[in-house]
Amino acid sequence: MPIDPQACPGVCNRRARRAWEEYDQAVIAHAIAMDIYTGEYPKYRAALAAWHPPLAWPVEPREPAEPEQPTVQVLRANPVWCCRCPRAIRGALYQINETAAVLYADITGHRSAVITGPTGRRSLDPRELIELLDNVYGDLVEVAGQWAEVRGHPFRPPQSRGSHARNITISYLLGELDDILLHHASVEFGLKVLYWERRLLDTAKADPASRRSPIRCPRCRDRELYREDDGYFKCRSCECLLTQEEHDRRYADEVDEHDHEQQKAHAS
Repeated sequence: MPIDPQACPGVCNRRARRAWEEYDQAVIAHAIAMDIYTGEYPKYRAALAAWHPPLAWPVEPREPAEPEQPTVQVLRANPVWCCRCPRAIRGALYQINETAAVLYADITGHRSAVITGPTGRRSLDPRELIELLDNVYGDLVEVAGQWAEVRGHPFRPPQSRGSHARNITISYLLGELDDILLHHASVEFGLKVLYWERRLLDTAKADPASRRSPIRCPRCRDRELYREDDGYFKCRSCECLLTQEEHDRRYADEVDEHDHEQQKAHAS
């Protein structure tokens, strides 16, 4: 049975959905056990009536206990999502952009062989990574295009692939996200964003090159910044250190600079 028709469809209710799925399975198992019990009990009564020494005393079958309904709290939608999931979806969009940038940087000349990461899993080759990133972009650009058409916005998702097109599309979605998530059709979109975030992070963890940042070092200008185990980014050329906040600020500056250069190139 559904946990609640008004339940939030997001990850906040994952534990509740699992509990109710287990309850549904327990109800089915109980019904089967009751069928067996109702069939065995008349046999027990007959054996009891026919008992006489030296026969063994008949064992009474036990009636199966009914499963108890879950007591896990269910967070309700208001109107489509709970108060937590929109923040998770917004964070997932940011994470998709950041992780995709790192993976895309690996494709463009920084890795030429399929290698095995520290987890023992094989990293994707460039063609598989391109296909994965294209699928992510395709899903995002489809929603952005549909929403822009519904709202009458002049936004037209770029047809090209790559970081510039992805940044434009995700920036548009982030700007419209509050309104998008008020629409009941946003459930598929929100769950897909959370899925792609997990998929990209899983791919990045399997990839030894994924610790590499796509931005330039502010000191030597080389693209040799790598995330260390302590959370800092360290340049392997000049050993410059950046905090996560400094790194994210420079990443945003480089994106803006790239967009400006693209606009100048299109205008000329």
